[in-house]
Amino acid sequence: MPTSSPGRPRSAATERAIVDATLSELEAVGYQALTIEAVARRAGVGRPTIYRRWPDRDALVVGALTATVPQAAAPSTDDPVADLRTLVTTFITDISRSPAARAVLAVHAAGANRPELRAALHEHYLAPRGEALASAVGRARAIGAIGTGVTDEQVRDLLVGPAIYRWLVIGDVPDAGEHEVLLDLALAAIARDVSGPGSPGARGAGA
Repeated sequence: MPTSSPGRPRSAATERAIVDATLSELEAVGYQALTIEAVARRAGVGRPTIYRRWPDRDALVVGALTATVPQAAAPSTDDPVADLRTLVTTFITDISRSPAARAVLAVHAAGANRPELRAALHEHYLAPRGEALASAVGRARAIGAIGTGVTDEQVRDLLVGPAIYRWLVIGDVPDAGEHEVLLDLALAAIARDVSGPGSPGARGAGA
């Protein structure tokens, strides 16, 4: 995310040009070969203009993704399960249609071997988006739509994981009809009580 400092107001057009240039460089050369100098040249600005906004390459790249991929707000109606479905569908649709989609893949892959980048991605990109999902999961849990022993992480993995797997590994995103089927299967699975080894239900049963 851009850092803030006193001085003259920053140009939104300049920041957008830098973000667009960062995404173009990620597309052209990948994360490993991306440099501040190349981004500055593509954006038509000097390197100090970038450094006034983002202190290093990781911050610049994560800031570009955060500025480009929309963050879905958790819907809140009288049907928490439908809200959870809507949130997941919106997330998958938005990210797959975003001009930063390929860049997201590249940066997450690079973060596997770069702890600093991974930490920045988690703090500025993943965590805020996770808050909306956690809110929706909490509301669905409150009405009993999530089984005993099913963790929030397991709910996330079952609802989002299949589409992300298809995107990351196979290179496409399930179409709307197929995604609805996947969500039906996932929602049915998370509604079941879990009593396997290591689950809360197992620890309390038959002791």
